[in-house]
Amino acid sequence: MSLKHIAVLNWRDRDHPRAGGAELYCERVAAELVDQGATVTYVTAAAAGHPPVEERDGFRIVRRGGVLGVYPAALLWLWRHRREIDGVVDSQNGIPFFSPLVVGRRVPVVLLIHHVHQRQFPLYFRWPMSAVGRLLERRGTALIYRRGPIVTVSPSSRHAIRQQLGLKGPVVIAPCGTDLPAAPGPSARAPFPRIVLVTRLVRYKRIELVLQAVAQARRRVPDLELHIVGDGPHRPVLVREIERLGLADCVTVHGWVDEAEKTELLRTAWFTVSASVCEGWGLSLVEASALGVPVVAVRVPGVRDAVRDGSTGILVDEAHFAGAIADMAELLADDAEAERWRLRARAWAAGFHWRRTAAQIRYVLEASTHHGPGATERRTAGDVATVIELTGAVPDVAELQRLTRRTDSWSRRGETVVGLLRNADEVDALTVARRLGLSTRPGIEIRVRLARPYDLLRYA
Repeated sequence: MSLKHIAVLNWRDRDHPRAGGAELYCERVAAELVDQGATVTYVTAAAAGHPPVEERDGFRIVRRGGVLGVYPAALLWLWRHRREIDGVVDSQNGIPFFSPLVVGRRVPVVLLIHHVHQRQFPLYFRWPMSAVGRLLERRGTALIYRRGPIVTVSPSSRHAIRQQLGLKGPVVIAPCGTDLPAAPGPSARAPFPRIVLVTRLVRYKRIELVLQAVAQARRRVPDLELHIVGDGPHRPVLVREIERLGLADCVTVHGWVDEAEKTELLRTAWFTVSASVCEGWGLSLVEASALGVPVVAVRVPGVRDAVRDGSTGILVDEAHFAGAIADMAELLADDAEAERWRLRARAWAAGFHWRRTAAQIRYVLEASTHHGPGATERRTAGDVATVIELTGAVPDVAELQRLTRRTDSWSRRGETVVGLLRNADEVDALTVARRLGLSTRPGIEIRVRLARPYDLLRYA
């Protein structure tokens, strides 16, 4: 690849006590970029008990600064190494790193936004700090990144970036992959209705709402139990709420567990739940789906992208959350019905791969570099995409993938081969069909349309 050394800037790594999905995303992308031939340095905050420099999965972790000190510390590191860096992935977890200030126009920068924090700053900071955070996220980002390319994880986040932040650059969707096995083996679900909730214990996840809903649902499903997996600063509040609601006999807070134990607990689940205020994606929900565990969730941005309502889970308004939990528990008591939900969930999750996530980010970086004469690919990163559907005497999917751009995705859906052509409109798609000789090949039917938000996830 043309980008030899990529810097990934993120406020935490997975060893940080408050790490979550954003950290998993950045580290999995870093590892995939290494597999694709890049040198990657992951610059992040210091974590107690961990060295300032560490090697992991082929990339280097550099830890500098604290909660807020990581931002100037990362910029200082980037400035010192600016001549060695060929591309930057700048993670905006509320506030970006403002890396264009130190790398200049020579080095391409991708702004990675998992979700918009405008409505979350007041939950964590008092005025005037909350106002400063909102100003930096909106006005500061627009001023420094201008029309630069943005990567986000879901159609909901893309909409919020446009609506709440007003950013004008192209927004490319690169959804999370999943690390859990797509074929988990025989079901190990518990004999009684069990919810396993994997989450960070922080305020915006609204786990109190989950507890209240479980308390109400137990009036219809008295043997319902809840297992909470994860840790965080909100744990003492939740423990008190469990006692207040009289749920100590049916709710277990496991705290932090390793990946193997988390997976085994998820295998025992009938379903999982989410009551979060909003998410960029809902990574833990798709991880549960990979194990055949359906979801009951409050319909909010991000979550509504990660869950297919009526297929891999149930999405409801907050007022109907408790009822939906009871409905799902009663529905899954039938083994045949439970198996149908299990198979649909696994099929949905199997479509998400970290290598594709990393390929999208790499493409956006490469599209922002300057290329000499003779470049044949479209070189400007954009957020338009087209779906091309082929039926009849269609070439092999692997052959189509080899002959088109690496960020184009081809897959077979029954008798139809579907291609998702990124940064391509309908005219571009027909041009691709002609170049591949599909337009003149007898026995092939070609249908072309602009991609819808769901297409960007389903065919990623």
